[in-house]
Amino acid sequence: MSLHQKKYRQSEGLFFAEGRKIITELIQSEFPVQQVYGSAQLLEELSVLEGSRGVLLEEISPAELKKISALSNPQDGFALCKIPFNRFKDFRPGGLYLYLDGIRDPGNLGSLIRLADWFGVDAIVCSPDCVEWTNPKVIQASMASFIRKIPIMEEEDFWDTLPPDVRIVAADLEGQELYRGFQGFAGMFVISNEANGLSDRIEDRITQKVRIPSPAKSAESLNAANAAAVLLGELSRRRFWIE
Repeated sequence: MSLHQKKYRQSEGLFFAEGRKIITELIQSEFPVQQVYGSAQLLEELSVLEGSRGVLLEEISPAELKKISALSNPQDGFALCKIPFNRFKDFRPGGLYLYLDGIRDPGNLGSLIRLADWFGVDAIVCSPDCVEWTNPKVIQASMASFIRKIPIMEEEDFWDTLPPDVRIVAADLEGQELYRGFQGFAGMFVISNEANGLSDRIEDRITQKVRIPSPAKSAESLNAANAAAVLLGELSRRRFWIE
């Protein structure tokens, strides 16, 4: 229960993931799963899966499940996982990288992780003021995509690892139109906090700003995950399908 809180996740180096689908994918991956707590039925199903050896399976009661769960309708188990050390590797020319600037809503971050997984983003980098990806609500919203796209927390030397000619493009309401004014392909794509916009710490690093045109011109803005879905879809099209 203490792992609901950030300070205990950090001090213990552990987090938990909830639900049959996520646990099943974790067990079958190389993710560092330490233990699974769940119903007798779930544990029986997991015990025959490839990868279940070496993972401690422990049955707990429905009352205990409900007490631990972060959901209003608890699912039938939890996986206790080690937080893997994940560092940004060398920037790959032609790759697509997602930088998240001050994303504090867990649902948004979970959706962004899922989008990055869908569109083949090479790596996700989070600014120091983003919500933790190990937050239970982020894990739930990511629908197991965190297993394949573990976000990387920005380190002090992060910007020094990027070649000087990397194109850093940010979503911004004052930018050029995505479908007309914006040309080419972005190496590092920045999505910022919807309410606050681009932070001062990232503003000077931006090569170009781009916006999604609105035919209706009624809504004030899109939330971070919705905007990223449109923009990553277009960047993915340019990356994979344009000769």
